[in-house]
Amino acid sequence: MPKDHPLCAVSELTLADVSKHPLVTYVFGFTGRSKLDHAFHNEGLEANVVFTATDTDVIKTYVRLGLGVGIIAHMAYEEVQTSKNVEKIYVFPADNPKKRRLAYKINTAKKEVTFYPEKWFFVNRIYIQGFTSVPPEFSLHGYIKQGVVYYLYKMLSGKDVSKLVISRDKNNQFRKSGQSYAVTIRYDSFKRLKSKLAHINNESKFEKSRFVDEFFHDLFPQRYPIVQVSAKHRAGRVMRNLDENIIEHLEKSDVNRLLDFFESLVSTKYSSAFRKRKLLSSAKIKVDAVAISTVIQEFEQMLSGNHNEDTWGKFLKRNLFLIDSKYVNSIPQLNVMLAGARKVDFGLVDSQGYLDIFEIKKPTTKLLASNPDRGNYYWNSETVKALVQAEKYLFNAERKAPALTEDIKKEKDLKVEIVKPRAAVIIGASKQLDNNKKTNDFRVLRHSLKNIEIVLYDELLQRIKNQKNKIYTE
Repeated sequence: MPKDHPLCAVSELTLADVSKHPLVTYVFGFTGRSKLDHAFHNEGLEANVVFTATDTDVIKTYVRLGLGVGIIAHMAYEEVQTSKNVEKIYVFPADNPKKRRLAYKINTAKKEVTFYPEKWFFVNRIYIQGFTSVPPEFSLHGYIKQGVVYYLYKMLSGKDVSKLVISRDKNNQFRKSGQSYAVTIRYDSFKRLKSKLAHINNESKFEKSRFVDEFFHDLFPQRYPIVQVSAKHRAGRVMRNLDENIIEHLEKSDVNRLLDFFESLVSTKYSSAFRKRKLLSSAKIKVDAVAISTVIQEFEQMLSGNHNEDTWGKFLKRNLFLIDSKYVNSIPQLNVMLAGARKVDFGLVDSQGYLDIFEIKKPTTKLLASNPDRGNYYWNSETVKALVQAEKYLFNAERKAPALTEDIKKEKDLKVEIVKPRAAVIIGASKQLDNNKKTNDFRVLRHSLKNIEIVLYDELLQRIKNQKNKIYTE
């Protein structure tokens, strides 16, 4: 309470004195609150509690604001500002302030909190780096919440550890330091440890309660019905145990079961059409982002290697949706020559059933001739061959459309329409266009093509990356 409060003038404070004033203390069930209520009740008094909190520092704040007299736990603390950038926090028994000990030293300039555990602990201090105040996992009363300090002692005390650091930025490490070891635990990992212990403690209480319910049901089944675990509780247990570390241990059947569950989730979670559509959109964005990121990584790895046309053809056919989202099906090794020796690398069928043709060359295939002729660059002979071949494919595909349509239906069980098909030649890379003249002449040559589109490999990669960016911004 404030120093000028009337109760400060009372030499021997009684509950009757205290009951005359508004009180600020713990929420019922926290830190001795029930004992406090019993003490007042036994004296025939009623505590005039006007505000409650679950934490001592909140109660102190209420007292500073003049909201009432604070009643806190037996162990209390005191904050002492020793310099501009350094603050110390001492803890002590509330009835014996002389027995205080240093619990924390906070250096705001260094962004470091030093925690001083009790004497039985294996190190005399724990460095908490990256903080300008005591983290929420630590109590201002001088201990780590959820009994974490016991488990740190259990796991590290016999490992010759002389320094323990909890860091917001550094990674977990167990390294040699002179004759002993220095251990660094990343704050995210430490926070997860405390959180998991809290869940386990709560789960333990639940399991004990459930055991007692079942025990009395077995003894007196007529008086104690069996208690079913609620779906809500089971959902909580599932969510608390979700952890990326279990992924590698999942069997194929587990994965299939999760996929089935995911399907049920998106189809049955919401009845509202708007919320269902939003959930479906969110799920699709996440799945597409993973799929496209994987393909981008594979694409970039292939570009750094030296793969033949067949390998590139298989990769692009497998990822046909990257070329254009309108395509929904592929036809490998399409024979549009009808008894000719060479086949198209593959054909793609769009959502309306129309067929387009794709010819695959390598990223290293030269686009332009090495030297200009009369001041202009022209197609390299390899590119000319690819373009001529693509023109032949288009000519034969359209000329013999009925027979080709029938063959595709018979062999692939796929109905297609062949009307003014287009061809795409995937070839080369823009890094070959190493001066403005080559770039401009390539643009002219490319736009002179009537029914054929030239797609460079790096352009295709950029299309995929643009598609990923589109997904993230939907």
